[in-house]
Amino acid sequence: MSGPTVRDVAEAAQVSLATVDRVLNNRGGVSAKVVDRVKAAVAQTGYVRNLAAANLSRRRVYRFCFVVPSGDTGFVALLHEALAREQQRLMEEQVLVQVVPTKAFDVEDQVAALRNLDCDAVAVMASEAPEINEEIASLHASGVRVISLVADLPSSGRDAYVGPDNVMAGRTAGEFMGRFIRDPGDVLMIAGSLAARDHSERLLGFRMVMQERFGGCTLLPAAQGGDNALRVEQIVLEAARDRRLAGIYAIGAGNRGLVRAVRTLDPKPITIVHELTPTSREALRSGTFDLVIDQDILSGVIAAVKIMRDLTEATTPPADAGRIKLNIYSRENIQ
Repeated sequence: MSGPTVRDVAEAAQVSLATVDRVLNNRGGVSAKVVDRVKAAVAQTGYVRNLAAANLSRRRVYRFCFVVPSGDTGFVALLHEALAREQQRLMEEQVLVQVVPTKAFDVEDQVAALRNLDCDAVAVMASEAPEINEEIASLHASGVRVISLVADLPSSGRDAYVGPDNVMAGRTAGEFMGRFIRDPGDVLMIAGSLAARDHSERLLGFRMVMQERFGGCTLLPAAQGGDNALRVEQIVLEAARDRRLAGIYAIGAGNRGLVRAVRTLDPKPITIVHELTPTSREALRSGTFDLVIDQDILSGVIAAVKIMRDLTEATTPPADAGRIKLNIYSRENIQ
């Protein structure tokens, strides 16, 4: 026996089939009162929308690309896991997701990836550079909708940004760093790349809070670890050779090297990092790291797909649709 249909919803709401279609597909042109009636009718009848069938009936197949860094560890690995999970689920809704891997912080490779796309919309996680902005502007001019992912590219003409407020993330790290440090001293900051907007914005927020409220600490010049564990380890050991480090704020990847280095230091510096990965989770449990500021990347991928679909259908997504909240983890609330 078949389930409730759109016709059943229309009859229950006492509206036309066209009105039900407008409400279900967010096409606008329907009063708030009628929208509420249709939604109530959906709940009353138990109607479940079959997105795959809806897309097939319109002969509409969405083609979305994600241009993101390659890698099998840390945050990037979690990003690829989330993308793989959504790829399988979205196929049932006639949404084809292609993942285009690039070399992290390699502008030339990222530009090449952007030049070979065939899709309706693309989510880009790339360095901030004039060449990247030019390629994104070119895509946009050709009708491809573009959103920036994790790190914003506001000068590129992108349609939307999906990710956390990175300045706020840095300010949060600064607040906890200043409160955790008992004896003010030198604080080491390690970014993956200063050309990555998310890293530079986190540094900005961190510096602002430390200078505003914790002036007793000295911020060392920011180092670039290139998301490489050996390089991060070397940076920490070199910085600690001639001074006592009161704190370490690590923004990018390479946390395996950070763990090795911090475990050699006595006294141990307050250590705050980003992204809850298997490495940072274990470092929290052992007391090597003091705090992890994490973004829910699966929520980010889901939000990106939703926004790309809205943009492809010429529907304006809500202003805050791409904002991904931050979660804060310590040794006491990690699982």
